[in-house]
Parts: sequence; structure tokens; C-alpha cells
Amino acid sequence: MSRPIALRPLIAWLALAAAGCGDTLVDRHADPALLDLCDAGQAFCGGTCVAEGPTSCGPACVDCAAGLPANAGPVCSAAHVCDFECSPGWLRSGGQCVRASAVATGYLHTCALVAGGGVKCWGANDRGQLGNGTTSDSSIPVDVALTGTADALVAGYAHSCALVGGAVYCWGDNTTGELGDGTTTNRSSPVQVPGLSGATALAAGGDSPPTPYGHTCAVVAGGVWCWGFNQWGQLGTGMTTMQESRPVAVVALTGPAVALATGGRHTCALISGGSVMCWGADESGQVGNGSTSQQQASPVQVLGLSGATALAAGISHTCATTPGGLLCWGLNLSGQVDPAITTSPFAAPHAPDLGGLLPSRVAAGRAHTCALEPPSGLTCFGANNSGQLGGAANKVNVVLLAPGTATGVAAGGDHACVLTGEGGIQCWGANDRGQLGNGQSGPPLATPAYVSGR
Repeated sequence: MSRPIALRPLIAWLALAAAGCGDTLVDRHADPALLDLCDAGQAFCGGTCVAEGPTSCGPACVDCAAGLPANAGPVCSAAHVCDFECSPGWLRSGGQCVRASAVATGYLHTCALVAGGGVKCWGANDRGQLGNGTTSDSSIPVDVALTGTADALVAGYAHSCALVGGAVYCWGDNTTGELGDGTTTNRSSPVQVPGLSGATALAAGGDSPPTPYGHTCAVVAGGVWCWGFNQWGQLGTGMTTMQESRPVAVVALTGPAVALATGGRHTCALISGGSVMCWGADESGQVGNGSTSQQQASPVQVLGLSGATALAAGISHTCATTPGGLLCWGLNLSGQVDPAITTSPFAAPHAPDLGGLLPSRVAAGRAHTCALEPPSGLTCFGANNSGQLGGAANKVNVVLLAPGTATGVAAGGDHACVLTGEGGIQCWGANDRGQLGNGQSGPPLATPAYVSGR
């Protein structure tokens, strides 16, 4: 709280007098308590109160422009000390500004892999899913306390995992053993999945009702290992045990797996050669074998699908990219399989009309899908209650901020993000927990915004 206006001149005079003849508050770097002379957001500079900012920071009225790293601009922090903010398209890592190389989205949080193998996360953190040792939300990226250099990362409903030299580290919610460390204790810092080495691909899924649950899978030497919740057979062991807190082997795959996708309660594997096998919950046809059975506890072949190159799984739908275009199947109440038909589920692959787009990247959120044909062909469709499609329609050709190119796409609960061509990250959609990373938590954004460089 600032001093009454009538007292400020007297206090300032006394402070100057105490500083000594010919000496000023600025020269002496006066005590921070002297900020109390001015209103909030102001500094006492040269005998008067001025707006605090990069050129008038703290009680000593420091100019923050000196000593900046490349691709950064000066800022005065909330603690009244000089700091810096990376330019749009750059993320802060320690004392420098770096590019991102991958982005992953959970239900209410987002993570990025940055140059040098570091991992940063932002958004909801009530279960430690940001991995920084706390359970406090953050609307700007924070560093994950990860040992080693990460090669890849994934985000589930409320947990996250990274691949580090073939080992797997996970953090966040562990209600159903989805961290794979043999416990059901939530972890706000990464823990290694024991007994698992040589992993080459990861996927993390899960859902919330009535409490969060999740599962995680990894490819090891062409085989697939999974752990976590298994009530619908999403671990692919042929059984529906409630959960497994350590990795178990998926049975009956027809060939070596090269990639994975995990939904709310189902899992799919891309098999070498381009076929796809899925298992787990199937009440909406999300397993893709032509049925809508309650569950498939062992892998089954997705009907009529060949030449697949990438996979994505939402809560209850699945998509694959092929040379001939995008194919999706499963729940379609919001148009997440086909925006032109929002009724019955699709129990086998279906081709939505994307106007000639031939995507090589696909992402699936709670009830929306985004398909990317690099460098600039990006279409999102399905649910749009929080602007997660990047526009106002039920199918949107997303317009990115400059440079307008993208190399990767991710879809969270009700938000989406892209990795841009220059290594920046742009996000849009729901932002109630800071999952867009733009320094704010609150109303959704229906158009892309850069993740903060703070």
C-alpha cells in the first residue's frame, strides 16, 4: 500500500537527506521499502514517481536493457528486479532463449521439448503434471526437473512422460499406476519407470470421470509395453484387471510396432508396413474393427486400413494419416470424425472431406481433431465450445500468426497447439488453467497466440 499523498514529499526529503549531500536515492540503490513512496507499479526515480518498466525498474530506477541474451527484450519483474522476456517464437531456458522441437498436450496442460533436450510445461498442476516439484498452476512455461536429455515427450490426461536415452520418466497423476513406478502415489517430479530400457516411442492417455485415470505405453524392440488403468482392456494383455502399476506386455500383435496412440480408454499401434491394431474400450467404435462392443482386451486389426503413417487418439475416437488422406473412426457426436455428419459413431475408418488436404500429421483432443499438411495446411474440426478449432465454424482452416508455417500439431482437452516452422509454439482454445502458456489464465482464445517467453 502506498503512503498518503501528503506525506510523500516529506518522506522523500528525509530519505534524500539520509542519503547524504550530493548523493541520490538512485546512486545509493535505495532500500526497496522506498517503493512504498509510490503507487503500485511505480518506481521512485530522480525525486519523483514514474511508471515502472524496463527502463525504470526497482527503487534504484535501473535500466534493464543491459546484458540481454540474444532474441530477448528487457522487462521489470514483479519482484522489482531486471529480467528478460524471449521474443515471440522463442522459449526461455535458464539465461537464454531457445527453440522448441516438439509439443504435447494433456487435458489441461501442455509440454514442450526444447533445444538441448530440456522439457518445459505449463497449465494445470494440481497433480504435479508440470513436473517442477510443485502443485501450483503456471500460465508460463516452467522447467521440468528432468535428469538427462529428453528425446521425446507425451502428455496424458493429468500426467506426462519423457523418453531419455531409451529410459522412460513420468510425472503427475498416478491414481491408477500410470507413472509405472510400482506405486499409486502422485509425483510432482519425474520418476523413472523401472525395468524398461531401449524404448523408442511413447503414448499417454486417460480420462476423468469420476476421478482421473490414465495409462501409458511404450515401444521396445517392436513390442509394446503398457501400464496404468485397465478396466476396459486398454493395456492389451487380454485381461481387464483394474490396473497395473508396472509395465506389462501387449499380446498378439501381428508385427513390430513403430508408433502408438492412446485415447481416453483405448490404445492403438502403428505396425511396420502401415497397418493399425487397436484395443480397449470400443462402445463407440474407437477400436475400428467394425464392432461397437464394450471392450477389446487384446489387439484387433483396424478394418481396411493400410499405408498408415501417423496416428492420433482422442477420448473416444481415433485417426490415421495415409497417402490417400485422413481416416477417422469412433464417436462423432461433435463431428470429430466428420464435421458434415454429427450423428452415429463410425465403427470402421471413414474419410472426412478436408477439401483436398493430405495431412501427414494429425492430433485428436477430447472431441476435436486437427490435421496438418506442412507447411501451412491446417484444418481442425469437431467440438468448438472453447474455440479449440481456431475459428468460429465446426471446421476451420486455421490461420497461424507469422510465419504461418507448422511442423507439428497437438490437441488437448479443449485446446490445440502447433510447433511452428521456426521452432515457436502457438496455442488456442480453453485457457482456464493457463494451458495456452500465454501468461494468462481465463477466457478461451479462438485464434492462435504465441506461448510466453517469460
